[in-house]
Formats: sequence, structure tokens, C-alpha cells
Amino acid sequence: MFAIRQYSCIILSRSYSSCLIRYQSTKSTDLAETSPSDIERKSTVDYSLWATSETNQLVNYLSNRIKTIGPITVADFMRESLLHPKYGYNARKEVYGKKGDFITTPEISQLYAELLAKWIIQENATIGGNVLQLVEMGPGRGLFMNNIIKVLRREKYSHSHTFFALYETNPLMRRCQAETLLGRSFNPLIANDYRIKDGNYSLIWIDEFKQLLHNDTYFIANEFFDTYPIHKFQKTSQGWQEVMIDWDPIRKTLQYVLSLKPTPMIRLYENFLKNVRNRQHIEISPQRAMIMQSMCTHLKTYGGSALIGDYGHWGDKGDTFRAFRKDEIVDPLSDPGNVDMTSDVDFEELSMRGMQVSNVQFFGPVSQGNLLYNLGLNDRLAKLTYNKTPEEQEEILSDVEKLVSPEYMGDRFLYICAQRTNRLNAPADESLIGYVRMYSHLELVGRAVITRSPIPSVAVISGNGSGHEPAMVGYVGRGLLTACISGSIFASPPSADIFRLIVEMKRRGAKQVLLIILNYTGDRLNFGLAMERARELAIDIDMLVIADDAAISNAVGPRGLAGSLLVIKIAGELAQQGKNMSEIVDVCQKVRGHLRTIGLSASGIRAPGQQQSFDLKDDEMELGMGIHGESGVQKLKLLPIRQTIDLALRQLFAGPRTLDLHPDASVLLFVNSLGGCSNLELGIIVKEAIENLEQQHLHVKRVICGEMMTSFNMKGFSLTILKLATDMSSIILNLLDAPTDAFAWPKAISPTQSSGSIPAESDSLEFNEKFSSQIVISTSHISLNSSTTELVNQALQAIIKRLHNEVDELNRLDAVSGDADTGTAFMRAADAIARDLANNKLVLHRPSSLFRRLGLIAESRMGGTCGAICGLFFAATAKQLSLSNQSAILIDSLSDAFEAGIQSVEAYARVQPGDKSLLDALIPAIDFIKAKRTKASFTSQDWKELALVTERAVQQTKNMTAKVGRASYTTSVDSTVVDPGARAISIIIEEVCDTFAKASI
Repeated sequence: MFAIRQYSCIILSRSYSSCLIRYQSTKSTDLAETSPSDIERKSTVDYSLWATSETNQLVNYLSNRIKTIGPITVADFMRESLLHPKYGYNARKEVYGKKGDFITTPEISQLYAELLAKWIIQENATIGGNVLQLVEMGPGRGLFMNNIIKVLRREKYSHSHTFFALYETNPLMRRCQAETLLGRSFNPLIANDYRIKDGNYSLIWIDEFKQLLHNDTYFIANEFFDTYPIHKFQKTSQGWQEVMIDWDPIRKTLQYVLSLKPTPMIRLYENFLKNVRNRQHIEISPQRAMIMQSMCTHLKTYGGSALIGDYGHWGDKGDTFRAFRKDEIVDPLSDPGNVDMTSDVDFEELSMRGMQVSNVQFFGPVSQGNLLYNLGLNDRLAKLTYNKTPEEQEEILSDVEKLVSPEYMGDRFLYICAQRTNRLNAPADESLIGYVRMYSHLELVGRAVITRSPIPSVAVISGNGSGHEPAMVGYVGRGLLTACISGSIFASPPSADIFRLIVEMKRRGAKQVLLIILNYTGDRLNFGLAMERARELAIDIDMLVIADDAAISNAVGPRGLAGSLLVIKIAGELAQQGKNMSEIVDVCQKVRGHLRTIGLSASGIRAPGQQQSFDLKDDEMELGMGIHGESGVQKLKLLPIRQTIDLALRQLFAGPRTLDLHPDASVLLFVNSLGGCSNLELGIIVKEAIENLEQQHLHVKRVICGEMMTSFNMKGFSLTILKLATDMSSIILNLLDAPTDAFAWPKAISPTQSSGSIPAESDSLEFNEKFSSQIVISTSHISLNSSTTELVNQALQAIIKRLHNEVDELNRLDAVSGDADTGTAFMRAADAIARDLANNKLVLHRPSSLFRRLGLIAESRMGGTCGAICGLFFAATAKQLSLSNQSAILIDSLSDAFEAGIQSVEAYARVQPGDKSLLDALIPAIDFIKAKRTKASFTSQDWKELALVTERAVQQTKNMTAKVGRASYTTSVDSTVVDPGARAISIIIEEVCDTFAKASI
């Protein structure tokens, strides 16, 4: 526990200026009772052994500062104790090694580095990329990085594509690192490129991430975050108070006190602290959050992974502030400047701050023991202890036990990993008949739809004009609406129909009737008139009006929008549970006050027989329009979806009816299609909205999404935010989650998943490659000589360049009768080939292996008909080559293989010559090659003729009718264009011919 002493009367009588915050001291037992610690501390400290202002220069400095300005925060104390340029621990002490306060067996350091190097290699293999950039955060003396480099060198990681960076702000440690890694003692410059000894790897020191290369980056932050200063907060009978450091003039030592009034940090984290439950002590480090977010921003922009390990917890520990001297825990106040200070990392908060950066996901936490075992600790340990003496083995095993045993670091030392994770209505009566005939639990009475389930004591009724389907007919059912009433298109139901329904509910056994309507003049008038008539009959009835529009508020008040469905669901479930109307209204009124909706559309709507309220050009959208096509608050140019979501939510949070949402508040997100949004678009909208809310430090507990309250087929959507008040959050969520047989309400509503729970997108090319490596594939004996292999390399390079240059032209040709993506498809394949060439993945001297890989690239990267045809062709070609004899003539083997490829395509794709496909260029080229098979080799003229044959074949496709692919389903506007796939094949063959023709001269 904190060693906290009583204030003396002298301190209590000391006066501060009015601008300073006053503090109270606390007995040790006070904090011991309210702040149980997970750290095993020593028994009572002998204060006579503590450093005083007379024996410790830093204590003397801090005492003078406190006497001048008053008590300081724990964060200020840590900062001075560790970083003071003259008296600070980091400026005067070696932290690591035999002279420091942490000692590790060299073999264990090597073992630890080897296992984490394995993680780096695995991540790099998964993510891919030509460059490996490794950054160690707080690298100590550089021993860990030195061992990592040895492992990567042993694994033959190229020095021209591997870069190392050290994030270090301590000049003394930079000097130690330079001595370890560069073999000389000097103070290296920031962002200056150095060459590592015994190798040619690039090494830099950084203090900002912008000094790194713009490539995939792999961060290792091992015992890095724990040293950042923390602010400590104690829960007392007066609420949360910040723990401060004060001066005890009697003992001439430092002491802990509690703030009497809110400090700046208390005010900053007030809302966060209010929501903390079951914890009496909280430690917060703004600097940790800032570094984490900067790291995640770099990952989001350039890709890569971050492995973060430290003594820590998942939001369940309290007081963890401690100090070390020679591997022993001591009180941090006992000898500042001469002891190292640390605190456990709250990984829950750290990952939460990181996930405020969009497109970054987190995995973990996992204990150090599990991580090391998963990385192959047992196998590596067996090799490490082989041929060691029993004494040496015992020493190694003892140190390993400290790494993995739950009693030591195994469970207390945790890891998390961050990665980038890298849219004329049928008459109302006939529509209602159709819905009732579809769903047996519904009954039609006039224009009212009533549930066949037993009528609850409180009948919940809603209604609106038609044109918003499935609202409200889709929400009639057990646990939702008891009945609904519909009017004509965009018109309120007549009061006579509403009154008839109310009376029917009473006749069927309802003791009370609750009307829930949207805030529109017609609905208020008609439902209000029906309610007054019902009261004349002594019917116990009440009405709730929902006005959740965040954009516009006129004389009638804000409009009612899709958010009303949430209130209706809550009311319906409460009625199903047997609550009386007073209880239902009380809950719904609270929910109504925490509800806001904003709509956005890229089109207006003209209901049959009505005028369109607003017109939009093809490049415009309307913000804040209503569900009847009413104009909104602003007309804007179309924006990308992310900017559109941000614009909408800004209006929701900062408009005329803003929600009072504090950081770390919990919300429900409701995304509603207005009729013209595809399910694909809705998924994208949900993703962007969740990420936007998380960036605002909000916790999205639930997401409801669908076409739930429409405006015919308006091309737009609405976003609804329901603030989940802490005292009612679980109740509201349970009500919304409760099952119902109403057909339009989502059948499954579950808690949202964090971005860290979503795995990174798998790569089908790499999967196919790994799968192929696990099966036995016959390898052809045919091999090319070195000169021919080099020509193949040059030809591929030329093809890559040419396909990039021709992408727009190929897309233009495809746009005539297809989907304008042929150029893009071949460019994706070219990019994959370029990466394979850079990574030496293409076996250029062995045709069967080359064609097999090209087939995998075509399958996974191109897509569409072209990708399938190319994949089939190359796969069959590779298979035929693998069957060839070693003595076979190359041109014979290639001719047979190409013919097998054509036959495979014709068999599976049912493509024939003349169907206007890429085969119409490929078959003539192969026929030409087959005609020359009696020749030992091609001359320069043969290569030129092959290119001409292919080009003539392409031109002949102008007069053909497409019979495969998407073009076969359309009537082309211009049928005299060449086939884009055939044109792409001719480009490839032209580049091959040009390369080999030049070499044949």
C-alpha cells in the first residue's frame, strides 16, 4: 500500500494562494481499506531509511518545488524522478545488465529474441510486402535488437529490404545501444542512417514515427509503456480524488495526499471515472494513449503489426505504482532518482485508445507463457540446453520458469497485438392484405393490422401513412405492437379508423391503451382526436409523441423519424412483461430524451399524385430530409461514404438538438435504409458509422440495421443514436434484444464485436501457394538455360509495364458491353507478378512451375471470366509440362502443353473460337507455334510473325458476337470494337515477341 503519513499541524496551517488546489492527507489504513493492491509489498517501511532533502538532491529539488507551487501529481513526480536531466534515474543509471537493476541470463535473452523473431517472420509472411521495417520501442541496451538481427540474418532476410529503427529518447541509452549494435560508443543522431556492424543493415534512431519509411512496419514494445508517467485516482466517500505528492517538513520526506478539490485531470476524466464500477483505484497515463494512437495511425497508413508486452491487466487492477532497486520492490517515494519506477499497463484502456484509430484491430491479451509456448518454446529450449552441464541447465530452466510460470511473469506479463485491418406503390389496402396473407400471426380489421397473440394488459398502438413499409405493419407481433393503423400514401390515418381500433383493443381485453406516434401535424391531430373520443368512453389511454430528428425543429417541434421504432420496441416488450402504462411511459420518456436521428439522401421522392419536395442533381445529396420527402437542412455535393458519415454524425452531435454524450459513453446505433440502399451499401455504412463513433470515444453496444422505415425507394439512409444511460443500459438492451414474432424486426440482435475480433482478410493467392506446398506435385524435368531465363524475366517486366500503360484503354473497350474492368483485372495480375519477381517467388527457369504460379495469380487476382480462363489455361499447361520427358524438345513440349490448356478452357468454360473472348487471340497464336514445332528454335522473323498473327486475330473480333462473360447478356451499343480480353492477350504476346526477337538478331 501507499506509505502515507498524517499531515502535521504545520502543513495544515500552511497557506497557498487562492489559485492552488488544497489537499488532505490520508492515513495508511484509509487507503488500505479502499485501494486493495495486487502488488505484493514489503511490510512497514522504516522511515528513518528513507532519503531526505539532506541526503537526496532530487528530494531537495522536489521539496523546494512543492513548497513553491503546492503538491504535484504522481505523473510529475515520475517524470522528474526518471527524466530529470541531472538527478533523474534514467540520466544517471544503467537500467539493464549487471550494472543495472534488471539481470537476465544471456541464453534466455537469446531464446526470447529468437521466439519473438519468429513472430516477426510469421507476421511478415502473412502481411507480405517487399520491405521489413522493425521498430523496437525503448530498446534498453540494444541486446534484444542485436539478437533479433542475428536471427533475421540467419534466416537470410535481405539487407537491402530490411530496416531497423530504435525509438529512444534517452541519450545515455542511445549511447549504450550504439555500442552494442554499431561497435562504437557515441551519441547517435536522430533519423540518421547507420550501418550495423557485422552486416549491412540500415539502422536509425527515431523520436517520431514520421521519421520511418513509408512501408509495412513491425513494432515491438516490450516493457515500454509501463515507464510512462501515470495519474492516480482514489475513490473516497467524497467521490474520485487525485493522489498527489506533498512534502512532510517534519520527517523531511515526501508523502502521498489526496486532492480536496477537482484537479485538471479529475475534470478531464470526470465522465470516465463516473462510469468506473468495482474499482477503488485507477491509474491513467495520457502519454501511453498518445503513443498508442500514434503507433496505430502509422499502422493504418502504411500497414504492419505491433506486439506490445508488459506487466499489466485488463481493467481489473487498482494500485500498481511501485519502484525497484536491484530487482527488489521498494516504495517509489523512498529514494527518487536512485530507484526505477513503473506501473502496470491497463491493456483494456490501451487497446480502446488504439481502436479509436479506424482500420486498426487488436488481438489479445495473451499471457507471456502462452505466447512463448505457441511460438515453440519447448523445442527451442530442448536445443538450448543440449550439451549443457546440469548446473547450466538448471540455471537456464530457472530463468525460463520466471518467463512462463504463472507465479512469476507467465500470467502477469501480457501481450496484445495491433494490426491494420488493411453501399407506383400499390394501394394501401391491397398492400395490407398481402402482408396479412403472408404472416399467419396477423389479422386485418379494416385498415388496422392486429396481432393474433393474446392482447396484453396495455395495448401498444402506432400508425402512419403508407409508403414507409415495413413500418408499421412489420412491427405488429408479440413483444412489439399490439396493432397498427395505416393511412393513404404519406397521409395520416383518419381519426375514425384510429378510434375504431382503440375500441377494438378494449373489446379484446386491453385494460389500457398506449398510442405511440411520430411528430407530424396530421398524426398529432388525428391520433389526438381519437384519444379524446376514447376518454369520453372512460378508456384509460395515453399518447407518446416521438420527435427524434436532429436536423430541423419547426413550430411543431422536431420531426419523428426511424428512431421511433426503438421506443415502440421497448414499450411493446414492457407491455408483454405485464408492466402498467405508467411504468411503460416513464421508461419510454427517458429513452425518448436520449434519442436522435439524422437522414441523408442522394435522391428526392415523388409519391403518386404528389409533387416532389426537392430535386437533386446526380452529384448532389440532401442532409436532414424527412421520411416524406421533405427538404432537409443542407444540400451538398456527393462525398465519399466516410466523409458522408462524418458529416451526418457531426450534425447529430453538434446540430440544434445535440446529444449530451461524454467520452466513454455507451450508445446503440441504428442504421436504416430509406428504400434505395442495397444491403452491400448498408454494410459499409454500418462499418464507417461504428468506426466514427469509436473515434469519438463512444462504446457501440448494439447495432440494428436494415430497411425498417422507408420512403418508397429513396436513395438514402438514416442514422439513429440512442444514448444508453448508465443506470438503465442493461434494461434497455434486454428489452430491445427480447424476441418477437413481428416479421420486420431483426431476428438476431447481439452485442457488437470489437474490430480486434475480426480477423485480417485472408489472401487466396498465399492460401493456394501454401496448400500447393503441402501436396505432391509432379515437377517437370524441362528447364531453361540461364540466357533464356533472363529473357523470360525481361519479357515479364515488359508485360507488367505495358499492362499498366494500357489499363484505361482496356477498360474503355470493356465498358462498351461489359463492366469496364478488364484493364484493371490484368493490371492486378501484373502487380502480383511484379511482387513475385521482387520476392523471387517465380521459378523462371522451370516452365511448369512458372505457369502454375501464373495460374494461381490469375485465379486469385484477376477474377471474372478472364481470370477463370487464364487460370484454367495456365493450370492445364503446367500439368501437361510436368508430364513431359526430360529428353523432349522444348517447342514440342510447349505446343502440347498450350494445346492442353486450350482444351481445358473449352471443356470447363464452354468457350469456342468465334465466341468473342480472349481465346480468339490465344488460339491463333498457339496454332502458329504448333506449326513451327519442327524448327529447333524461333528466328527473329518468327517472333515478329507471331505478333502479327495475334494482332490480326484481335481485329477479327470486331465482327464477332459475344457468347461468354457479361457481354453475352447485353446488346452492345457499338459492336465493332475488339474484344478487350483478346486485346490484352495480344499485348502480352507482343511484349514476349519483342523481347525474344531482339535477342534473336
